[in-house]
Amino acid sequence: DPRLDWTAGRRGVPYWDYGTHPGRSWIRDQAYAGPYSPKKHVSKNSDLGNFTNVNNFRQTAKNYNIIRFADVLLMAAEAEIEAGTLDKAREYINKVRNRAANPEGMVQGSPANYQIKPYATAFASQEAARTAVRFERRLELAMEGHRFFDLVRWGIAAETLNAYLQPEKDRRGYLKASAGFTKGKNEYYPIPNPVIEIAKKMGNNLDQNPGY
Repeated sequence: DPRLDWTAGRRGVPYWDYGTHPGRSWIRDQAYAGPYSPKKHVSKNSDLGNFTNVNNFRQTAKNYNIIRFADVLLMAAEAEIEAGTLDKAREYINKVRNRAANPEGMVQGSPANYQIKPYATAFASQEAARTAVRFERRLELAMEGHRFFDLVRWGIAAETLNAYLQPEKDRRGYLKASAGFTKGKNEYYPIPNPVIEIAKKMGNNLDQNPGY
């Protein structure tokens, strides 16, 4: 899928206008960081000094997409699936996949044998449709800040994140053995105590989130 090379930098593949990604020399600690580099929100070399502060890469004059059409289509597809109109959901998902199938302007050259096609036949079940739209959101919206909230909304945050964490604890020494996601608690942050106290002074009772 060409979206992978739009999202992450990998060895031997052109990395924006910086040249071909060399691998290890661009990664601070490959033992922990792995062989890939973030790419989707990294400024191009030609932007430095023009749109981006050369002394602080986090400062930029470039616009940032808060919401985009693919996100809207996939939200609509998700709603159609829950309503039981699976063919309409497939239509929305395929709009995203058909756009992704044409990598022109997204990637340079042909670093991979990209294979991406629309869903040609009806979804076999509502669960199959859910799997399709969840996969599409994970791929299309990678590194855009949606993943955690998607997992919480689908009610699978605990099982997904704990399945990820378990092998990571063995690979990454800085992760505590007790690290994990507690279902029914970690879906939400605690409400700060000063906020609860302010609410009381205003005559309102604000209950702390479960587990805190």
